[in-house]
Amino acid sequence: MKSASYQVKKRKVVYSKGPIHLVDCEVKLSSGRVLSRQIIEHPGSVVIIPKFGAEQFGLIRQFRFAARTDLWEFPAGGIEPSENLRQAAARELSEEIGYHPRKLTRLMSFYPSPGISSEVMHLFLGENLTPRKGEPDDDEEIELQVFSAPEIFKMIQRKKIVDAKTLLGMHFLKSTGKI
Repeated sequence: MKSASYQVKKRKVVYSKGPIHLVDCEVKLSSGRVLSRQIIEHPGSVVIIPKFGAEQFGLIRQFRFAARTDLWEFPAGGIEPSENLRQAAARELSEEIGYHPRKLTRLMSFYPSPGISSEVMHLFLGENLTPRKGEPDDDEEIELQVFSAPEIFKMIQRKKIVDAKTLLGMHFLKSTGKI
């Protein structure tokens, strides 16, 4: 599929809080057509699949306000300006579940919602986990539970896991023979 060429004619930040910006854009396509688009500019995030043993993975359950429900998911979070991806992944895992990965393998990067956001998520496998005091953010109430890969796939089939990054992570592990 050919990528359309475009030119940003106007760009206005209409809301900004921390690293996230809501931007109103006017875009001119190569055809000459002008479109109005609203996007969320996001600096990116990391997702970590915590591996506790042979086919044993940690999931967290936390309330997600936008979804208005608790979700089972892999730990994830934003990248601080001073961090590289590995540092962000190690920090997030330590904060959210209280474990430090002695081995981090970068698996892939993806756009979780490219129709509205510039966010890129970077997926890691965290192994050789050692306990470390976790400090979740003040607004996070997180429960960690370890499941076998077959249990997680049953949860997916039963629609108990509906978080996209977690679905993608498990299917990536399966499709690449890592489980």
